[in-house]
Amino acid sequence: MADALTQYFDAVQRMQTRVFDSQRELLQQVAARMADTIAREGRIYLFGTGHSHLLAVEAHHRAGGLAFAIPILATNLMLHESTLLATDLERTAGIAAPLLDRYQPRADDMLFVISNSGVNQVPVEMAHAGKTRGMWVVAVCAMEYAKHAPRSTFGKRLYEVADCTIDNGGMIGDAIVPLEGRTWRAASSSTVIGALLWNALVAQTAYLLNERGITPPIYISSNVAGAEEHNAALQQVARVFNPHF
Repeated sequence: MADALTQYFDAVQRMQTRVFDSQRELLQQVAARMADTIAREGRIYLFGTGHSHLLAVEAHHRAGGLAFAIPILATNLMLHESTLLATDLERTAGIAAPLLDRYQPRADDMLFVISNSGVNQVPVEMAHAGKTRGMWVVAVCAMEYAKHAPRSTFGKRLYEVADCTIDNGGMIGDAIVPLEGRTWRAASSSTVIGALLWNALVAQTAYLLNERGITPPIYISSNVAGAEEHNAALQQVARVFNPHF
């Protein structure tokens, strides 16, 4: 049997190929919607709790990233201050809607809700809150996991609320490398595949905007010549609607 390094690498490689080959048309449709949103100066929000919030941060103010992508962040729903509190809160009703309203989204803006299990209360409520405010909601979850995990008190799973769902291809429980003599596995896949999916969408969105003759609002690495002036212009626009500047 191959060592665990090889097992993980091979499993992720197979997973990313399967995810892209089975959803290429859907990804193209989502990227087209993203390009349309940016072309009319709309906004693209991203939200996740626990480790899924890392993908919202992935979208924010980074080299090659979109200036119109806005992470919805709440410290208590992350892991860096109180892991146990965050775990409890992501299953608590009534948090999502007021959090979304702090960002003042507009109808026809986009909202990505990332939740690997696709069942926790706050992500499901966030998707519903976005829908009721006229946003176009994209779920990112592991469909196999979501279909088997128990529903929250909201009574629906994330993919049952969103306008469309991107499957990250993950296994039930997220970890993918089996350990001999153990019933559980090691090494998760959701963050790796989620970041891959998001950046592929960013690339396609930028490509589509460029084809239309619209300059893609893409940040440049601060260590590249000319980046300071380029990024400052984008930041000037983004700080109007992005509270993280």
